[in-house]
Amino acid sequence: MDLERQLRDSLAARDPGAEFESAVLARLPERGAAPARRDRRRWPMALAATVLAAAFGLHWYGVQQRSASAHRQLLLALQITSYELDQVQQKLVSNGTQED
Repeated sequence: MDLERQLRDSLAARDPGAEFESAVLARLPERGAAPARRDRRRWPMALAATVLAAAFGLHWYGVQQRSASAHRQLLLALQITSYELDQVQQKLVSNGTQED
């Protein structure tokens, strides 16, 4: 139970002191300088990310369209093959009944 007491003591709320607020504010950068420099790079980066996402989306769309086209062609080829095999089977069956 000593571990529970130590944990409870270490997580207990403590007053940070009067100097805490001034110490935190002193470490923050000046409000005017840093955000302006960051904003100049933000727009080109956002534009580049948008163009990249659009290019990827168009590429993916093209891949999907080619895949769908190949799928349709495969289904057509299977239908033609099925029809041809059915015709051959009918001829074989009709030849088999004529010989008897």
